[in-house]
Amino acid sequence: MADLVSRLQAAVPAMGGLPTDEQYRHAIMDAVEALNDRMSRRKIATLSIVSGTASYNLPADFVRMIRLDGLLSGDGVMISPEGIIPMNAAMREETWTINNGQITFYPTPGYSMTREMEYGAGHVLAEEAYAEMGSAEARLALMHAQAMCLTWQANAAAAQAWSYQIGDERVSKEQLATGLREQAKDLERQFWAAVNSRIGPVGMWG
Repeated sequence: MADLVSRLQAAVPAMGGLPTDEQYRHAIMDAVEALNDRMSRRKIATLSIVSGTASYNLPADFVRMIRLDGLLSGDGVMISPEGIIPMNAAMREETWTINNGQITFYPTPGYSMTREMEYGAGHVLAEEAYAEMGSAEARLALMHAQAMCLTWQANAAAAQAWSYQIGDERVSKEQLATGLREQAKDLERQFWAAVNSRIGPVGMWG
């Protein structure tokens, strides 16, 4: 995080006190979230289902579910690593929801088994580092963060719009706001073009 913030500060120096140190940091975090949403990586994990327990914690880097094993077969039984598990009528209607880092099964499982899942994983900030982030992803995150910082500066300049003239030279904060906003839009276009190029038509990579 310290390295990313330092690089962002060098790319978009503070102007009139903006961005603040905290805003630089939040720009990085928001940019990584945007990257996670569009460029999650495939991972595999297991859920240890316990009879009578409906909700289970998902991995910290979970973004979206791709596949959850342990589906019912046509004859009303579930095939699991532990063997064949007969299911009653209610269990055959099993569904699940995901909210706030947990998966909840409905109805509450009446069986115990290990279920493998494939999921889209994002980058998680832990101990002030994105441990699994490569240099290419860092460059993309910085591009999006730069756009955010320039937009903040543009909004501030527009709110304080004034102009003055010295001889033939006219200085205008309105022009500054427009220039900053155009830079931000250009960076955003580059960011999304690069992300779409990386993920291809399937919407996920890695």
